[in-house]
Amino acid sequence: MNPFFFGTAARPLYGVYHPPKGRGGGDIGVVLCYPIHVEYMRAHRAFRQLTSLLTRRGLHVLRFDYHGTGDSGGDESEGTLEGWTADVGSAIDELKETAGLSTVSLIGLRLGAALAARAVAGRSDVDRLILWDPVVSGEAYLTELLRRPPTGGFEGDVMGIRGYPVSRELFEGLRKLELGTEPVPADLPVDLVVPGEHPAFSGLRDAWSSPGRPVSFEVVPSDANWGEGDEFGAALIPQGIVQALVDRVARAGVS
Repeated sequence: MNPFFFGTAARPLYGVYHPPKGRGGGDIGVVLCYPIHVEYMRAHRAFRQLTSLLTRRGLHVLRFDYHGTGDSGGDESEGTLEGWTADVGSAIDELKETAGLSTVSLIGLRLGAALAARAVAGRSDVDRLILWDPVVSGEAYLTELLRRPPTGGFEGDVMGIRGYPVSRELFEGLRKLELGTEPVPADLPVDLVVPGEHPAFSGLRDAWSSPGRPVSFEVVPSDANWGEGDEFGAALIPQGIVQALVDRVARAGVS
């Protein structure tokens, strides 16, 4: 495990590079894209376990924090969709350079899945996009966080949502987010791994499917609720989905 900072002096990003511990992965690298805020806290142990399983299968892994989150530089109130999408791009470049790879795969959870999907536009160095329980509609996501539709005015430059600062720019970016309209490359394999049947997930599959690129869709039942912490700050480790993610990346490496 190698913790370090990358990016630029104005936008330092904290990352942890995990080299392969086993054989069989070949030249496969995976960038993990976290969710944000309370979902980041709830998912941290699951990402650590996912990392451990991936490296045991011989894969290179990079975990990292977006600007203004976790241990990266910047203030939480500075977070924007555009900036965080660019951070995913920086992480792709960093893992390629660190591990000597020509391409990498992306695994993103919740909003991290949406950021991963946005980051692949115009790139040819991502060989697989795996979306875990993705945020498909930013407006629905905000409704879930606010417990009401995101209507009405935005007072000031920053709003507190569930104890976390959200900038006006981030709020408006989320309101406009519709993942099915993102320009994901037509030849990029996409895997949707979701905890249950939901019209938003099947709609995303249909929006991105084409004769040359069927979108893989797998339901792995899980009752994980990423947004609801408890008084003990319990983490969630949905074992079935974590294993399904590992198997998908590993299979891709030997196909």
